[in-house]
Amino acid sequence: MVVSDLRDPARTRVNTLRPAGSTALARAGLVAALLLGGCQEIQRRIEDYVAEPEIRKALGEMPEFRNDAQPVETIRVPMRDGIELETHVYRPRGEGPWPTIVVRDPYLLSKYVTCWAYVRYGYACVHQDVRGRHGSDGEWYPLLNERNDGIDTLAWVLAQPWQNGKLALSGESYVGLVQWAMADRLPPEVKTLVVNVAHGDFYEMVYRHEQFMPSIVGSWSAGLFAPMDEIPESMERWRTRVLPARPPLSVAPEIFGPAWPSYRDYVSHPSKEDPYWNSDGYRAIRESHRGLDVPILWTARWYDFFLEGTLERFAELPARAESLLVIGPGDHSAKLGDLDHENASDDGFVRTIAWFDHILVGKPRPESLRPGFLVYEYGADRWRHADSWPPPTEPLRWELADLPRSRACDGGTLVRDARTGTSAATISFTYDPMDPAPSRGGSWALSPELSPTANVEQGGDLCGRADVLSFASEPLERALHVAGSVHVRLDVSSDAVDTTFVARVSEVFADGRAWNVREDILPLSAGARTPQGRTRLDFGLVPIDWRTAAGSRLRLDVTSSAFPAFQPHPNTDAPWSTVESPASAEQTLHGGAVVLPVADLPSAAR
Repeated sequence: MVVSDLRDPARTRVNTLRPAGSTALARAGLVAALLLGGCQEIQRRIEDYVAEPEIRKALGEMPEFRNDAQPVETIRVPMRDGIELETHVYRPRGEGPWPTIVVRDPYLLSKYVTCWAYVRYGYACVHQDVRGRHGSDGEWYPLLNERNDGIDTLAWVLAQPWQNGKLALSGESYVGLVQWAMADRLPPEVKTLVVNVAHGDFYEMVYRHEQFMPSIVGSWSAGLFAPMDEIPESMERWRTRVLPARPPLSVAPEIFGPAWPSYRDYVSHPSKEDPYWNSDGYRAIRESHRGLDVPILWTARWYDFFLEGTLERFAELPARAESLLVIGPGDHSAKLGDLDHENASDDGFVRTIAWFDHILVGKPRPESLRPGFLVYEYGADRWRHADSWPPPTEPLRWELADLPRSRACDGGTLVRDARTGTSAATISFTYDPMDPAPSRGGSWALSPELSPTANVEQGGDLCGRADVLSFASEPLERALHVAGSVHVRLDVSSDAVDTTFVARVSEVFADGRAWNVREDILPLSAGARTPQGRTRLDFGLVPIDWRTAAGSRLRLDVTSSAFPAFQPHPNTDAPWSTVESPASAEQTLHGGAVVLPVADLPSAAR
């Protein structure tokens, strides 16, 4: 999600920018927005900037512009309660009416690039500052007003003479969430949605198995309202004053400014069953995809925290047979991490324009836009199109063995022979919430700077810690195509009334680099009691498409924290946000297993 404030053009700076459908275009906008000047001057300089040959080359595949643009018109559009929202209308030169794209946005900056680009392909484009943001009136509480305001905005657009009755919605992250806010109440003139890295369940941006995720909604709330030149200071306050606060609700409200009411609500309601998360507004957005009857172009990324919910909801779309889900490399901010990705570009902007041309203009559908899945395969560095995903797989299982040796990096072993993994031996460690194991990779961060996508060192400060147990397989004799959800079973016990365990599955390459493939967290209370008095935790990790290298080893790290991806559990059943003095816990691992879903597995290897 983007954090920006351009009300004073002389102070314009950029944190990050991701216009819909184009990582390359985002990079251009990120640099171009450093230019100073008013609205029209910024647009002129962006146009000159993008026209430079070297910049055009850096943008990659981008269709040649087909139209010039008229001057932008700024209008204040009244909502049903009288609040006026600042709205910017982009129109191509020439005679309309035109097919029209609507972008509703809390971040402001994308109006200088997203609509600026769409209009040059013959589309009118409406960019609106959502309620309480930038030029719009009212107070903004995330998602609270997006349903009604979005519906009112579409009604206003349809009353304008410059639109031709064929509309689309477009946007990424929160700008995608506003589309889900009204997806089941769209007028028939809306023919498609283009949604990137977003689905309608906001809870899944706040909690994972009822464990708070500071690196997502915490950092977002702390920096959201800050002017651009104050972003570094606001993030430093988040790191030094919000993260260590005990109890978490004791944090000074002024750190969050106008975001404090929503942040306070988030940290006070950890259960998805809580009435707060089941209010009419949240429930409507969470379920709106079931009422969406138009085809959509949906883009996800393998290391984005919205991925799991996106896969689940794509399967439930009424127009699933006409829609395309693209799953590309990178995390929420499109950072790829430290692997070779020669073929990582998915030509997202080219695809978006071609999609609009087909749906809104009636041009033939290109073969590259046929419905189904377009999937990037990590490790193989290639794209595949399929009618369904994941493909058929067979389970490949490893058992945990040599538990007493697992305090050393890769000291424990993952063995294919289940009998070898059966042992009465156990291993214990002390989990101290005041000294949590740090995050290294994974999907549970908004910004790659908060939790880098790749852990490229062999263990280092992770498996060398006393509270991290490490298990490794023998080098793999052949490459494995893993497609789907990796499952981890841990048999554990604890002297705490409740606590958490973290399972992290990595590929350790022959040169010693380690890639965090998937990790997850579960509370002890989510497990099932065994006859031996232990608790069995079954982790169904977020699905992945990943090809290991021959000669790599599979690694499983077991610990109880990954901070700041997850808030350290205080080892009590009291509400986590009210605990002033967390207690340490003695954690014991009794055994477990890792099961990979492997496609094209020879029978001899099963």
